[in-house]
Amino acid sequence: MGARAVGRDGAARRVLAARAARAGVAAAVVAGLTAGCGPSDDVTAAPATPAASTAAPSADAPSAGAAPVVPDAESVLRDGAPLADAARPGHDAGSLLPVDGGDLQVVDQGDGSVAVTVQGAPGTLAWVAPPSGGRGEVQSDGSLTLHDEAGTVVAALAAPVAADGTRAAWRPSGDVVALDGPTGSASFVVGTVPLEGATWGENEGGRSLAVVPRPWVRDGGLAAQQALASQLSATEPEAASPSMQAQLWCHVLGARDKASWNLEPWRPEVPTTTLLATRCNPTDDDA
Repeated sequence: MGARAVGRDGAARRVLAARAARAGVAAAVVAGLTAGCGPSDDVTAAPATPAASTAAPSADAPSAGAAPVVPDAESVLRDGAPLADAARPGHDAGSLLPVDGGDLQVVDQGDGSVAVTVQGAPGTLAWVAPPSGGRGEVQSDGSLTLHDEAGTVVAALAAPVAADGTRAAWRPSGDVVALDGPTGSASFVVGTVPLEGATWGENEGGRSLAVVPRPWVRDGGLAAQQALASQLSATEPEAASPSMQAQLWCHVLGARDKASWNLEPWRPEVPTTTLLATRCNPTDDDA
């Protein structure tokens, strides 16, 4: 499939592609302006013995090979590519901004997620910012969650991998998160809508919530799982109870391929070993 922009529909994907292209154009414009500010080629005479320069080098001028300046979250949100469909009012999942000269490609996976590849010079390849007032958290498996101001996970970014299979990395830096790619490339999956559906019904004579996760969540890492648990709790507050959360994690571990994950509020809290032994369906007799 061709390169597209992050988002749930074509319009949002075009926004991402346009902004990524604009970053490359901006780099070219800056390069042109810098070249135009150099000494003129029309100088016809020079002193026999050049005088030593008395002007100190500019503190703002980066040296060759210097690390890119770290932008703040506001700049990344303003100039970067949105990680969610900007056409949906009230839904902001943060933004991604490649470094100057970086190349960004996005491919729709067809499962509610997109595959992102960022290429550039070895080192820091891009910056990611959470929604205004939110935060980013790197998980123990190398994946990244972006949280809004209320603490809900609004985006899950998988652990990045380079083209040669080596690991790239997410690295917190101020109020943004850097994408470090030692080989000059990094690919990862981005998902912002982990929940396909959540429907209340009856199971074993009691109320039951049938949860259907998106395909990218079933195959995802800790960030994907955290996104599902967080957005499920925001959608169905009753599902935030310790018992239902434990049942959810049990299904993540042992029933990923099951069509729906049935969670019951009336089931007791039990030790993890008991939960697994009862296939996520403990009763009062197991408590």
